Amino acid sequence: MKMDRKTALICVDLQKNLTVEGGGNYYPTATEMIDRVARRINEFRDRGVQIVYIWSMPHLSSGLCSNGPKLNPELAGRMVPHPEWGRELDDRLTVKDEDWIIRKFTYSAFWNTPLLEKLQQAGVENVLVCGIKTNVCCRQTAIDSVSHNFKTFMVSDMTSTNDEKTKAFHLDEINRYFAKVIDSQEVLRRLDNGEF
Repeated sequence: MKMDRKTALICVDLQKNLTVEGGGNYYPTATEMIDRVARRINEFRDRGVQIVYIWSMPHLSSGLCSNGPKLNPELAGRMVPHPEWGRELDDRLTVKDEDWIIRKFTYSAFWNTPLLEKLQQAGVENVLVCGIKTNVCCRQTAIDSVSHNFKTFMVSDMTSTNDEKTKAFHLDEINRYFAKVIDSQEVLRRLDNGEF
């Protein structure tokens, strides 16, 4: 298998807070996709993809970034309580020594993090985005990836949000304006054919 790491998979917010019932930002749609995501991450890694786990600080949600209400006091009432265990990555994920784990402070995995520099230093050309939520953190990460001149793809069956209708709308918008939307089977096909 090809192992040149020119493709990276950005796994956004696959934390228990979003994937386990009782988490502050949990939606049942995450339960439906997390086993598939965990399996596909391993398959992509085996084909030479750089795996990047992005996790949020526990108090971030609903319009807040690292400084929360200080940025916009009108958003102060939108805090969602997070259980302490919610910050951990989902137990179904496998994290290997060669994977990167990067903490983010707002919606985008690129803002005020070492992600851009690490991707550039590694010679990454293709960025695949997966995770939760399709229409919030995944979308913003994909937009910023495109803005930094990476060939960017949203992996449709490896994202989730509140419901399928919301997800479909945002995937259509992402595909129209920002990044190519493909499913994980197409990712595997491209990896196996040397297209990534």
